[in-house]
Amino acid sequence: MDYMGETNGMNHDAELQAKFDADIRAREEKEVAVTEERVASAKTALEQFETERQTKLREAMAKNREAEQVLMEQLATDIESHKPWDRIVSLVDLQTGMSDETLDVSRMRQVLIQLKNSPPGANGES
Repeated sequence: MDYMGETNGMNHDAELQAKFDADIRAREEKEVAVTEERVASAKTALEQFETERQTKLREAMAKNREAEQVLMEQLATDIESHKPWDRIVSLVDLQTGMSDETLDVSRMRQVLIQLKNSPPGANGES
């Protein structure tokens, strides 16, 4: 009878091992499916991100080109001007009180206005 009990025990162990192996295979298949789904989702998100990045890049490039064109036209106009102080004033930001973080340019403004009104070489000074 011991022999018969061992056979049933072996069959039972074999059944448990087969059930365990089937569970492992099911988990692996489920894991592979989840991994494939995540990879596909990541590829889609990456493509969307790249599309948005390219769109923003093109918009920024167009905006920069327009700003550069305006600046070049303004510089060309300033170069043609016969008043050099107008050009200097246009290159220097003389607006005061823009924000608390801006530097105090009142002294620079005062000096530029003074130099504009009485240039050093005009009175024989150097």
